[in-house]
Amino acid sequence: MDLQINSVLELIKNKKFKEAIFDLNKLVEEDKNNINYYHLRGISYLKLANFDLAINDFNHLLKLKPDFPDVYNNLGVLYFSNGENELAIQNFHKAIELKEDFQQAKNGLIKALCHKNSTTINNSNIFENHNEINKIKVEYSPYRFIEDNTIVNFLDKSIKAISKKFEKLEYQPTQIYRRDLMSLNCKRHKKIFNTHKIIPEFCFGCYKVQIEPENIIDLIKLYILFDNIYLSNIRKCMVELRSKIKGNYKGIIYCKSIEEAKKVQKKITNHMDHNFNKKIPIKIKRGCTEYGFEYPQYNNLEKNIMYYKSDWKNYENLIDNSLPHLAFNEKIQPTIKGSTLHDILVIRNWIYFAKLNGDEKFDLLTSQLFESNYIKKKISLKYS
Repeated sequence: MDLQINSVLELIKNKKFKEAIFDLNKLVEEDKNNINYYHLRGISYLKLANFDLAINDFNHLLKLKPDFPDVYNNLGVLYFSNGENELAIQNFHKAIELKEDFQQAKNGLIKALCHKNSTTINNSNIFENHNEINKIKVEYSPYRFIEDNTIVNFLDKSIKAISKKFEKLEYQPTQIYRRDLMSLNCKRHKKIFNTHKIIPEFCFGCYKVQIEPENIIDLIKLYILFDNIYLSNIRKCMVELRSKIKGNYKGIIYCKSIEEAKKVQKKITNHMDHNFNKKIPIKIKRGCTEYGFEYPQYNNLEKNIMYYKSDWKNYENLIDNSLPHLAFNEKIQPTIKGSTLHDILVIRNWIYFAKLNGDEKFDLLTSQLFESNYIKKKISLKYS
């Protein structure tokens, strides 16, 4: 039996989920009370985006073993991907109750709370911190400069609000989104490009308004602006960790056409003229920067434009058929307004990034110092 389980684990490791399910069906028939079989089959169904069958297996397993934290975490991932955020939060929380140091479940819960207004669950530092941070406001006006001191005071209050239990939490995300229900499915597109060196069809209609703040303070000002401006477009703020790609700080607004990008660029420029006491570079670009390295013509916006090659669809189908969970378009709920625990943990990473890059504005934030081995490693790789 151990040999059969090892064989199934090897299939799952190699992303052969359909073959794993075929073998697990036989094993379940032989032993209907083996929790490992239901767990592995549920994971395989989850990877195939077959959520109903995954839920059936996970729920059946919990009847056999109600104190299985990994299953609650898997259910949290499943429900979050399917837009059922309340159920995701409940399951991530249950996983943490059963296993206090469950990092994956903590990360899942922190991420899910970006889409949840104030809530109360007893004896949960994560919920308490999320609610406390969300109450900390920045006085924003679309017609007034955002002062450096406003940002310093906001960060001082927000980072001090982080529980001591999270002071050394190695939280790796480095991007903060503001979004509605739309999902870009970038993991799928990048997997196709990295595997076959072709640009997915979706990405030929992806345009970005890219803003390039020159320092950490301006990046956080942009984050405040993105939180307060009305735009239906997905937008994010980030630090640049990719090798060979210029710039340290970026704000991105996603658009569906060059015409929409021009309108958004005009609108955001007007807002920034009121909120920043300097000019910050704003440009329109197409898709991911890596695409332009492989196909320079892809960077052309209005002349000599590159179009999708129809035979590339075969490569897209190969990925979609072998990795259905990537092809599945997540149904993520809209992000809430105001700062979240996730936001402040990410900003804490930004501050350490600023320190390692010698950002002159870091001196205003030295009281907020936090070290991240993840950021340190990424920066080392970026400049190696």
